[in-house]
Amino acid sequence: MIKRTLTLILLLFAHGLLAKDNLELESLRIEFDNFISQQKYRPYAKEEKTQAKSAIEALYNQRGEVKNHAVYMARHYLTKAKMMAESEYLENELRETDAQLQTINMQTLKAEAKLARMEADRAQLLIKLHAEEAERARREKQNALALADQKTSEAELSQAEMQAAQAYAKAQEKVATLAKQEADLAFAEIEALRMQLESLVAKETSAGLMMTLGDFVFDSASANLKQAAIDNFDRVMQFISGYPDRKIRIEGHTDSSGSEAFNLDLSQRRADAVKQLLVQNGIADDRIESVGKGEAHPVASNANEAGKAKNRRVDIILLK
Repeated sequence: MIKRTLTLILLLFAHGLLAKDNLELESLRIEFDNFISQQKYRPYAKEEKTQAKSAIEALYNQRGEVKNHAVYMARHYLTKAKMMAESEYLENELRETDAQLQTINMQTLKAEAKLARMEADRAQLLIKLHAEEAERARREKQNALALADQKTSEAELSQAEMQAAQAYAKAQEKVATLAKQEADLAFAEIEALRMQLESLVAKETSAGLMMTLGDFVFDSASANLKQAAIDNFDRVMQFISGYPDRKIRIEGHTDSSGSEAFNLDLSQRRADAVKQLLVQNGIADDRIESVGKGEAHPVASNANEAGKAKNRRVDIILLK
C-alpha cells in the first residue's frame, strides 16, 4: 500500500513538472508569435528572430536540467531579438526624420534665395527709375539752357528771368547728379546682394553639404569679421542647426595676391575666426575643424578682379 502511494505521488509530481514545462514552452511560443506578428518589427532583427525561433523549437526535444538551460537560452534569444528589432526600428525612424529635416532645410534655403533674387529685381527696377529721372532732368536742363540762349539772343529775356532760368538749370543739374549717385548706390547694392546670394546657398558636394561665405564677410587682407556679417549670421546658424549630428569642416581660401605663405596664414586665421563665431553661437568646439587652404584651390581665374573675389571665401562643410 505504501509503495503504491509513493508511486502515485511520484507520477503526480512528474506530471506537474511536465505541465509546468509545457506551460512555459507555450508561453514562450505565444510571446514569440506576438512579437513577429507586429508590423513595425517585421523588417528588422531577422537573424536574431531565426535564432530565437530555433531555440524555442528545440525545447520540444529537451528534458531535465538540459531543458531548464534551454528554456533560459530561448528566452535570452527572444529578448535579444526584441531589443535588436526595437533598436533597428528606432534607427530607421531617426534616419527618416533626418531626411525630412534635410528636405525642409533645403526648401527653406531655396525660398530665401528666391526672395533675395526678388529683392535684386526690385533694386534693378529702382535703378531703371533713377536713370529715367536723371535723363528727364538732363533734357529739362538742356531745354532751359536752349531757351535762355534763344531769348538772350533775341533780347527778350530780362536779367531776372535769365537768373531764374540759370538757377533752375543748376537745380536740375543737382537733381541729375543725385539721381546718378542713387543709381550707383543701387548698383552696389545689387552687386552685394548677388554676391551674398551666390555665397549663402547650400550645395551638395562629395565631402558633404557646403555653404560658402564670400569675401564680403572680411575686410581686405584681414581676418576680422565685419560687424554686418556677425549681425546677420543667423542664416549660417539656420543652415547648421538642421544637421546637429554632422561634423563641421571650415576651409579658408584666398586669391593669388600676395605671397603663398601670407595667403596660407590669412586663410587659416579666417577659418579660425568663423569657427570662433560658431562656438560663440553654441556649436561645440570639438565638432568643428578649421583648415587654411591658402590660394591652392581657386574656383575662378585669378587674372581678373571678379575671379579673385570668388576665390576669397570661407567654405562651411557639413561632412557626410
